[in-house]
Amino acid sequence: MLVFPRHSHRTMTGRLAHHRDTSYALLVFLVMAAGVVLMGATLPALASSPTAGQDAQQAASDMASECGNVANNGCPAHAITINAVVPPARPRGEAIITNPKTGQSFSVNPVTVSGTCPAGSIVKVFTNGILVGSVICIANGTFSIPVDLVVGSNSLTAVAYNTLDQGGPASPAVNVTLTAPAGGLGFSSELLLQSVNYYRGVSPGQSVTWPITIVGGQAPYAVNVDWGDGTSELITRLAPGPFTVTHTYKTYGTGYLGTYPLIIRAADSIGHTAYLQLTTIVNPANGATSTNKITPSVNELIIIWPIWIVLLLMIISFWLGEKREKRIMQKQLEALA
Repeated sequence: MLVFPRHSHRTMTGRLAHHRDTSYALLVFLVMAAGVVLMGATLPALASSPTAGQDAQQAASDMASECGNVANNGCPAHAITINAVVPPARPRGEAIITNPKTGQSFSVNPVTVSGTCPAGSIVKVFTNGILVGSVICIANGTFSIPVDLVVGSNSLTAVAYNTLDQGGPASPAVNVTLTAPAGGLGFSSELLLQSVNYYRGVSPGQSVTWPITIVGGQAPYAVNVDWGDGTSELITRLAPGPFTVTHTYKTYGTGYLGTYPLIIRAADSIGHTAYLQLTTIVNPANGATSTNKITPSVNELIIIWPIWIVLLLMIISFWLGEKREKRIMQKQLEALA
């Protein structure tokens, strides 16, 4: 039987303990490094995550959708609807019409209205208080949009809005005239297109629905809808009044800030025509990016952080246990010495 000297036994024990200490130190270092990486991913995710108000607004929208599917036209008894709005900046500058000029007269629709505006805002153009079109204000701070005037006097105004329908200052009115063509019908039977919405937002692959109303003219009507992405459709309407058009965009908007112009033209049975241009914003869905960089969501990080903390505590506990065991072994070896 081989008998190792006591000092040799202590040396081997010390080497084993040193090896264990080194291994645990390496594990702690790796876990701490993972913590640093996790923190680096957490901060950008928090910075890009929706605000509490936006979360509440989305929750309210989801609840409204859910309630619409509940039988008996009501919400569940436990349902609580919360409405919250975190608005973008309200436009501070005016959308000023620079063309046409006050006093001009026209005989043909549409008439191009252009001017200056706060870049990135959505400009509504009105005639006599009636919305006749909307367009995005491009990066150089200008807008241009063809609109239909009504026969007679037209008081044109433009207002810059944000996406929550909060408007900036109204522009000074520009007063122009549209003369009826010789032998044409009067104002009461003029054909008009209207919409309660001036812009709609949607993500690629999702359908967007626009409410449109035909006013005046003589049925039937032919309506051409140009969606702005190279596709269009022709619709027949047998009576005036409201109707809807629906479309699914496959790609992001190609215009400024991801927009597509929605152009609607209508003609009635006796030759009247109408024109309406609106704005569709097609942007990535929440959380999507246009690059290949992958950023974990806040929900994913909420799951990862507790796992990392538990792992770190386990390693520290084992390391402390090994330190305690080492001290006990040293005392036992000293007693045998």
